Amino acid sequence: MNGPSWAGSSAYVHPSLLQSHLEAYASWRHDSLDTSSSSTNSRPLSAPNTNSSSLSTPSQNTNNNSGAGGPGAGASTSSLSSSVPAPPDYIAKPFTRINDRTYFRDPENPYPLPCDLPEIHRQSLRTMTLIRVFGTPFCAPQLKDKRPKKVLELACGSGLWSHACHDCFLEQHDVGGPELPKDTSKDNKSTTSFTGLDIVHIAPDLRRKGVNWQFVRHDLRKPTLPFPSEHFDFVFIKDAGLCQSATAQQIDLLGEPLRVLKRGGILEVWDSDHVFRALLPNPTPPPNLSKKDQKHANTTATYTISSATPFAAAQNKYLLDYNSWIEKAFEKRKLTPMPCATIGLSFTTEADAFQSSGSRRVAIPLGAEVRWEQTSGRGKLNADQLALRQTALTTTIQMIEGMEPMLMEASGKSRDEWDRWWAAMTTDLLQKNGLANGECLEVGAWWGQKR
Repeated sequence: MNGPSWAGSSAYVHPSLLQSHLEAYASWRHDSLDTSSSSTNSRPLSAPNTNSSSLSTPSQNTNNNSGAGGPGAGASTSSLSSSVPAPPDYIAKPFTRINDRTYFRDPENPYPLPCDLPEIHRQSLRTMTLIRVFGTPFCAPQLKDKRPKKVLELACGSGLWSHACHDCFLEQHDVGGPELPKDTSKDNKSTTSFTGLDIVHIAPDLRRKGVNWQFVRHDLRKPTLPFPSEHFDFVFIKDAGLCQSATAQQIDLLGEPLRVLKRGGILEVWDSDHVFRALLPNPTPPPNLSKKDQKHANTTATYTISSATPFAAAQNKYLLDYNSWIEKAFEKRKLTPMPCATIGLSFTTEADAFQSSGSRRVAIPLGAEVRWEQTSGRGKLNADQLALRQTALTTTIQMIEGMEPMLMEASGKSRDEWDRWWAAMTTDLLQKNGLANGECLEVGAWWGQKR
């Protein structure tokens, strides 16, 4: 699979990064299957099944009657266990299959998206999209000149961001800078270590790609992270708004990441809103926007936004349907459909913890032909700009598809009714220019340097 056509243009993204990362993932998966086939145990629960595009789940051995009580005790235990079913083990067997997709089966886990190969691809494309929109894998200006030694990626998924960040640091090192003298020695290049953390292990072994990498399995719903205080120089969180309830995020979203961050270290959070609005014509850039960021926004045909940027409700009837269903479904799961607002508030609340902080909010129009753009003298989009918007739209449609069981329940539609709605929606968005009124994907990045 090749990366998007814009991957090698002016922003920092290697053209082959996505392909290289997925090749590493496939190699890791192949080795996992080879190892498991030589054992009587079931396949590792973390290994994705590339044939069925899902994560495999281990079979449970319920026939072990051995114990200190001898055969009689074993028979008694067996009889008891057959009459009283054991509570479900969501750690040993975390997944369930719904409509040929793999989801978490723990009803207490609010995460609404699948955990399978198509979703890994979607998240990888979204990561590449955001890197293109922001220009690099991180926005904190302090990291442009000083490479951190220990990096933590929370909710790491496939680990693509860590892979991209590693390559970016190597690129910076080769170019050189105030604190990065040019030196091509291998030892100096491997000084940054990356730790990925997630509830399941779906990332490949990035060490095969030259990344100093380790994975830690951990549920972010737990109150503490499994690391000592002041351990990392850079903590990065992306798309974690679906991992915790809105209440938990409002109470203490940044507390644990700040605890494990060293003094002077950088905390950065990226996320996207899950409801869609329409950007009103010719928005004025924020007054404090740098010339560099404005130039990059012009290059990518995106819009840097602020709290004063004018929006209207989405005009597309299918996105209006989706918005109402996602708000209803997320309320039931205690999730927020607009995590960008929650994250911004959290950074404001924790302002005293930072010696400096910043943010960037960007609206990516999902339509290739927005009416007011055509009358504003901006000119036609070039191939890279079109590809960026098409990729953002593709990942949005794939996200809606991944949430199908939850959205169908919220809509009250039958299977036939849902299928008709889905067919009409995709036709309208992809073929009928149904996004000409400026409906956007809203994304954001927030960062701060710890005191």
